[in-house]
Amino acid sequence: MTTKTTMIALLALSCVLPTACRMAPDGPRSVDSRQFTDVVVPDGFTIRDRNDASHSRQIDSYRLGHFVYAGDSFVEEASSYVRGQMPRHSWKLVSQEPVSDDGLRLRFERGIYSADYVFSRRDGTTHMVVDYKTDYSRR
Repeated sequence: MTTKTTMIALLALSCVLPTACRMAPDGPRSVDSRQFTDVVVPDGFTIRDRNDASHSRQIDSYRLGHFVYAGDSFVEEASSYVRGQMPRHSWKLVSQEPVSDDGLRLRFERGIYSADYVFSRRDGTTHMVVDYKTDYSRR
């Protein structure tokens, strides 16, 4: 290697290393809150991803997600919307059960995936938590 080539390589390396080691402003994150495209979210609901409230991981066909949303619609309106839209993404409703005072849990399955939606109302806001997971035993 010539001196000029060595200098160029060192210069390039000195530019790459600082950016490779740079952390996000809030520190390192091992997960993100990227929503999967087949998770149905009623209009007006926003994801809560501060302090890793929502997180997801996808590697090839494996998916795992925990998504927390809040919106103004009431539980019945939001859950009705989800029940109506999930079949459009080939999800099948497999169970529906009341939770807490006025809450509702909906469980959907599609192939190796399941999605549990839990709706609850508190402090004038409807909260929706979606737990999405992969179960290879259902192949």
